Amino acid sequence: MLIYKEYHNAQAAEIVLKGRVTTEEFAALAERLEALIKRFGRVRVLEVIEDFEGMDAGAFWQDVKFSLRHLQDFSRLAIVADPDTHNLWSSLVAPFMHCEIEYFPPGEEEPPGTG
Repeated sequence: MLIYKEYHNAQAAEIVLKGRVTTEEFAALAERLEALIKRFGRVRVLEVIEDFEGMDAGAFWQDVKFSLRHLQDFSRLAIVADPDTHNLWSSLVAPFMHCEIEYFPPGEEEPPGTG
């Protein structure tokens, strides 16, 4: 499941990942996030990963394509995840990102408009 919330005053979005992400959920999220990027240019994202069980193959492929298209469209990225998830993500994706990336253990994140 994906939960998406925008903070226009901070040019930011919050994305919560829980359980398994479907292709349809990711497509809807990508559409909303692309609209936010189109409106503001570079945006900030807070990604909270809770009990993540993976993605459908189609969702994974869409995520890869989305990420490659938007590598330079994020000004700041904060990721809240347990250390195992954090280590996997940081080794696969972080080297390609062109923005500041911060990691937080669960419970220590700040809302996007406060940092």
